[in-house]
Amino acid sequence: MTPGPPSNRGRAVLLCALLLAACQEALPTAESDDLVRSGVAIEVTMPARDFLDRVRVYGGYGRPAELGGGFIAHRYGGGAAGEEAGLEAATLLRFGRYPLFATVTDTAGTARPDSSLTFLSGRIVARFDTLGSVHEGPVTIRAHALAEPWDGLSASWRHAIDTVQHQVAWSAPGGGELRELGEVVWDPAAGDSVSIPVDSAQIAAWSDTTDLARGVRLAAGTPGVRLQVVTSLLRLRTLPSLNPDTIIQVLATTENTTFIFDPLPPPPAAGMRVGGVPAWRSVLDLDIPATLTGPPSLCAELACPVEITPDHLSYAGLRLTTRVPHPAFAPSDTISIDVRSVMVPAILPKSPLGESLTGVAGVVLAPEWFAPPGGHIVEVPVTGLVRDLLGDPGEGADPVSSTVALLSSFEPLSLEYASFVGLGETGAVAGEPELRLILNFSRGGS
Repeated sequence: MTPGPPSNRGRAVLLCALLLAACQEALPTAESDDLVRSGVAIEVTMPARDFLDRVRVYGGYGRPAELGGGFIAHRYGGGAAGEEAGLEAATLLRFGRYPLFATVTDTAGTARPDSSLTFLSGRIVARFDTLGSVHEGPVTIRAHALAEPWDGLSASWRHAIDTVQHQVAWSAPGGGELRELGEVVWDPAAGDSVSIPVDSAQIAAWSDTTDLARGVRLAAGTPGVRLQVVTSLLRLRTLPSLNPDTIIQVLATTENTTFIFDPLPPPPAAGMRVGGVPAWRSVLDLDIPATLTGPPSLCAELACPVEITPDHLSYAGLRLTTRVPHPAFAPSDTISIDVRSVMVPAILPKSPLGESLTGVAGVVLAPEWFAPPGGHIVEVPVTGLVRDLLGDPGEGADPVSSTVALLSSFEPLSLEYASFVGLGETGAVAGEPELRLILNFSRGGS
């Protein structure tokens, strides 16, 4: 499916970007007078070998449960027959305590709290992000009751409980023993939600909050789809004692929402990766030169080598070239990336990070930039960082870290991730990282 306008997540990121635009670094344009002061203005584009020592990729940041929603996929992004089967994903839900009372209009017409409620049946209502999902037409949605104890924070495709201290595998990957609740067809043309009926016996079973096996698994029966679940609710049909001739609806609390998927993306054999869940970060070790011996346009104006200081720098941008991710995890909606200093590189991948260098909204990327064949240039403003690295921290001040992390602006943000060309790649998409500088010198060379 061709990516459409940004979804709820994308619109939120774009709105943040607009609201914070005044606080972020503007990209230079030919009409930008602020970047060109009196004297000599030179634009320099450094290749990776001149400013970049090393690139490393780390994964494992965050868990699917932290997203607050879920994903459903069936044979999505696979290859031809006999190759990859594609992505499988299911959303797991656990509903909590049912309401203890409800406000009911009694037979005399007076609204009163009623604490004697009989729960007759219910329905699961799942709402999808229609623009952040990939599908072609209606999709079959299947609901099953879980039967094995599971952890709402750590459950994965192969493990019902997957913590550092304790691991318990499902009896079968993907959720273990299941009991069918129902199957419905979601037609995106009819709305963004689907409703799945639940009978009284299952509603009664789920009312036992001590049962750690209670829960529901939502999955797709239609191949070639990947859906993003925004919210999932359990609506209960309830008979109040104050007015037994009237049936009302109340909501159960949603205790856990997570998703499980297979396969997990392996670490990249080449290039850089940002985002996903658990999230990936790309760490760059910078070595910004203090003097320049080119380009020829600079040496024609000033005697090379030329020393550069923070005062000479008007703008710095890290230029990245997009590469095509694995189809199962390719962006279908806008995503945003950030740059942060790695405070203690020696303890990576667990080093604390500094403040955002791009603003709260980060750098917003369009999904089509990662579509085949890739090769789109993304420029990330890093002026403040480069100025700090060129400057003298002063006596007693801590040195500025020359190691930075590229990461998702909100981590984790989505199942999808961004890929960029790394060091030494010679594939179909070339384009190692570059550093673009706009420098200003007085006619005297300072």
